[in-house]
Amino acid sequence: MLVILLTGLCFPSFSQSQWTYDFNNGLTPIENAGPSLKVLGQPGKYVKEKIPGSDDLSRTIYQFEKNSGLQFNNAEAKGFLSKSFTVEVYFKMDELDSWKRVLDFKNRKSDYGSYIYDGKLNFYDFAIGEKAPVRANQYVHYVYSRDFETKIIKMYINGQSKLEFKDPGTEGMLDNDQVLNFFQDDLIANHESSAGSIVLIRVYDRVMTPVFVRRSYQTISRASKAAVAEKEEEKQPEEKPAVKEPAKRNTNLAVVTGRVYDGKNLKPVNDADVTVRKSNSDSLVASTKTVNGIYNFELRPYETYRISAQAEGFQSKSVSVKVSNRFEEVKSLISLSESTYDTPLSTLYFTQSTDVLEDDALRGLDSLVSYFQKRDNLRIVLKGHTDNTGDFAKNLELSNMRVATVKSYLLGKGIDENRISGSGYGSAQPSRMNQTEALKRSNRRVEIWAEPIKR
Repeated sequence: MLVILLTGLCFPSFSQSQWTYDFNNGLTPIENAGPSLKVLGQPGKYVKEKIPGSDDLSRTIYQFEKNSGLQFNNAEAKGFLSKSFTVEVYFKMDELDSWKRVLDFKNRKSDYGSYIYDGKLNFYDFAIGEKAPVRANQYVHYVYSRDFETKIIKMYINGQSKLEFKDPGTEGMLDNDQVLNFFQDDLIANHESSAGSIVLIRVYDRVMTPVFVRRSYQTISRASKAAVAEKEEEKQPEEKPAVKEPAKRNTNLAVVTGRVYDGKNLKPVNDADVTVRKSNSDSLVASTKTVNGIYNFELRPYETYRISAQAEGFQSKSVSVKVSNRFEEVKSLISLSESTYDTPLSTLYFTQSTDVLEDDALRGLDSLVSYFQKRDNLRIVLKGHTDNTGDFAKNLELSNMRVATVKSYLLGKGIDENRISGSGYGSAQPSRMNQTEALKRSNRRVEIWAEPIKR
């Protein structure tokens, strides 16, 4: 049986400016004295695969498990990928039903990087390309390049440019760990990897031109004689949709999925309280608790939301999420820091001239009750405020009434009175200027602070 070396068919003059891995010699490159790839996760298998359409031709492929892959060590390669570079991969994935990692530049410390999602090339969370001919269980020629001078990142599928954008910083470059990871997902958001097979990995110390990328794809596809994804794309109108939508999914809504994690050690924060509010009105939309750090919401599109997370031992934190389209999947990560108690745990808002707790405020209070019941080493400090409408003395009285209302609710939930203190400040401490009704609303509030109980 004849074994074809796909990588030996062209480009013989680049021995010092590229490293090529075709797996006929394990994880070492075909060029002499090059750095070997490292295994990530579970060790893969070397398999002799019959080339589709051929009776007597085969190639060596590296099969990797889910959330496993390979790593190129740039330090061992003496800074090969430190400036302009190109990465070329010929591979297939077993699953493409959601976000699937291709390249990771930050050694599993960040969710940013190169993905394939719904057949589109995506660099989370800065750019998304047009629909590309990427199918599960079909080999695809993938190329990524970054120009060191211009910061322009380009991504190709089957010789065609599908995404081009300017790196907002150094997200598309290696960090201090100096390793490039293939296919293994990061430690922050799970389930974003797939098992698969690799025919070829090649890295260059320069940006390859579109013509070069196209010719490289043509050479590899001719040599493999495979039914490549580009041909399938031409037949797409006659095929059934390749991406299966989740069952019973409301296509009028968008999915926001995310992870709450400890910013110090990247571990998931379980049982954290997560709430969603509309940014323009601060009205509560939904709430849930994390399971293994994960939360999911279905939200109406064309809105901007504020997602807040709070958990025992951590400072609460909010992030803004914009949902642009129906049936869109948005990822939102929330990194929590250890509690320092120098900001309020929560803020409850009131209608003008009243001390009545509204439904949104009550839901927020209920989650805090659970928090304080677990943290009996903390005392509660309530700070009441109003806007500047009306008489100062009456506003001072109203702010104290609001504090009394919140305290009464907490007492009714079983919180010990000795743990609760508070005071009203009237309009003396606005959080925003009282210039508009919307700004005034943010000043009609009771802030809930926590303080450690001194033993």
